[in-house]
Amino acid sequence: MPNRVISPVLTLLLLLLALSASAEGQPEPDWGTVETVQVQARPGPAVWHVTRGESEVWILGMAGALPKGMDWNKQYLSELLDGARTIIMPPRGNAGILEIGWFLLTHPGILDMSLPRGRTLQAMVPEPVWTHFLTVVTAIGDTPDRYKTDTPFGAMQRLNSASNKHSNLAGNEPMDTINKLARDKKVPEQPTFRFEVIPIAEEFVKLTPEQQLPCFAEAVEDVDRLSQHAAAAGAAWAVGDIKGVKAHFAESRTNDCMDGLVHSLGDVDQKRVAAFTDAIDEALNKPGKTIVVMGIGPLLRKGGVLEQLEARHMTVEGPAE
Repeated sequence: MPNRVISPVLTLLLLLLALSASAEGQPEPDWGTVETVQVQARPGPAVWHVTRGESEVWILGMAGALPKGMDWNKQYLSELLDGARTIIMPPRGNAGILEIGWFLLTHPGILDMSLPRGRTLQAMVPEPVWTHFLTVVTAIGDTPDRYKTDTPFGAMQRLNSASNKHSNLAGNEPMDTINKLARDKKVPEQPTFRFEVIPIAEEFVKLTPEQQLPCFAEAVEDVDRLSQHAAAAGAAWAVGDIKGVKAHFAESRTNDCMDGLVHSLGDVDQKRVAAFTDAIDEALNKPGKTIVVMGIGPLLRKGGVLEQLEARHMTVEGPAE
């Protein structure tokens, strides 16, 4: 039976990764400067194109969750998948059934995100952060009482969920559509690399509420910005408006904080740019077409994948801004 992340351990991993979202660094990305050959993109999400001999790679950069029901040119991506040899996806976590069972047995109550009796979140949080938190919670139509006895991580999860609901974001889109199109076209998926979930979970459960606290402030900052810009970033992404994406997309502050607390998660994030660059380079050594799906941050930021490809003397065709 193949290894998979399931049930409570999946929930835990999703919390860790959702809090760091497609998040890879500073709040206002330092965008890279890549001398792409500009092409007139068809209406639809922007893609970048790299070729070598009889090989070609098409790169689709993701800008976060889309508003529910957003109409975007799925046919464009469907046609792009026609005849593809493989589709390279973001890193994927592993955890065997026996590993999960043992972890749950040895960590009862792992998903209880409540503070010990008698403690409150407000008493832990510095006053300026709490004031900002109250402003953000009110803006997204939530109530502070729901967070009263949450741990910082529990509050971060709840805040993220409330923000997505307020912004009407479908956290699984457009990735669900991409996965379905790949299955329909019988294009095999290949994660950039695989990583073990249990070491991440082991580090996570050792963190005290006090150790979690710094990331709460960063999460409040992220939700504040996302609640104002996520929908606009998604709308710009849907029509290939890279200038619009850059104006509204922000890499998460939470991610750096989480990487510092959960070192094995940080190791995963540190590998992303190099792993995607190597995967693209390797794909160009094989005849045929390969599709790559990755976050817009590590793709376009300074030192990101496009700059790394250029450093390897590859010519990248990309959309005009």
